[in-house]
Amino acid sequence: MKNCIFGRLILLALLTFALGAPVPARAQEAWEENPADAAAQGDKWGFNVGAGASLRTSEYKGIDSLGSPLPLLGYESKWLYLRGLSGGVHVYRDRYQEFNVQLSYLPQNFYADWSDDSRMKRLDDRYSSLMAGLNYTLRTQYGHASATLSTDILGVNNGIMADVSYAYPLRFENVMFMPAVGVQWTDSNYNDYYYSISTSESRASGLKEYSPENAFSPYAGLTMRVIINEDWSAIANARALFLGNEITDSPMVERSTTYSFSAGLLYAF
Repeated sequence: MKNCIFGRLILLALLTFALGAPVPARAQEAWEENPADAAAQGDKWGFNVGAGASLRTSEYKGIDSLGSPLPLLGYESKWLYLRGLSGGVHVYRDRYQEFNVQLSYLPQNFYADWSDDSRMKRLDDRYSSLMAGLNYTLRTQYGHASATLSTDILGVNNGIMADVSYAYPLRFENVMFMPAVGVQWTDSNYNDYYYSISTSESRASGLKEYSPENAFSPYAGLTMRVIINEDWSAIANARALFLGNEITDSPMVERSTTYSFSAGLLYAF
């Protein structure tokens, strides 16, 4: 149980920092063209520390919302980066394109003891994992397009996940907005691990046996950054994930949409 709580705290810290690195005021234009370079502008070293909080809803029956205040940490350099849930190596990067090899913490989990539903308490726990994959981003005057393909490397879910998104940055004086839309694809192995109900679980819980296939889950989000001064930035992010039918049809699931909100105050040095 201690390991579960520790993992949950790490997850929430990463979720809060998933907004990315703060942007010094003199680097606003650079952020519009390539936000990955913004943290390393001028005299900055690319390190970011701060504090924030995260709140998210759960799709699982009997589990409402999870949230906590936590410290934040990030890093950006010419070759290495840490951005929220992901970190890795820049294989290639210029003003418009970026190709990365990365590791990502997968926050998906289910702990039966956390559910208020008596039937859900009889199911097996489902754990978070570590994903390895490739990421490509294209930045133009028409917006930013990104694609990521990753697979489980710890043998937890043995699944594959793909993500494609589009975002358009908008700047007004010292406030910047980044609306984004995308779609997340998860294969049958991934969905089977996190949303299936085996024969033995069905007998123990009374929930119907279920085995999903692959699923597409669209999402939409908005990130806001407020530049306070050369060192400090305030950030906030909201996101809605619309779960695919193969997921929502699971007897484990009671919500078709999950929501997350993160906010924080960061210092760049």
